[in-house]
Amino acid sequence: MSERFVWHRFLAVVNKEFIQMRRDRLTFAMMVGIPMIQLILFGFAINADPKELPTAVLVADHSEFSRSFVRALENSGYFKVTAQPRNEAEAERLIARATPSSW
Repeated sequence: MSERFVWHRFLAVVNKEFIQMRRDRLTFAMMVGIPMIQLILFGFAINADPKELPTAVLVADHSEFSRSFVRALENSGYFKVTAQPRNEAEAERLIARATPSSW
């Protein structure tokens, strides 16, 4: 069998399926409608808005700006500051454990 013959048969099957879908409207409606309904339902079911992500913040200077920044992180609702390491070594240990704190 040559490659052209295989493509010819494939295109014939595709053409047959399109003709069959055109004749049977119910099957076509199900082929299009059911996946659309699933997309809509799953789109509403999945919440992609993160809330209260456990976060560790390393504050180097303890100035008013840094304190207000940490408060702004907490007040945003997206982050929950669970650890404030005192130095870089402690922050690196938290990163190595892959947890900002014991959740």
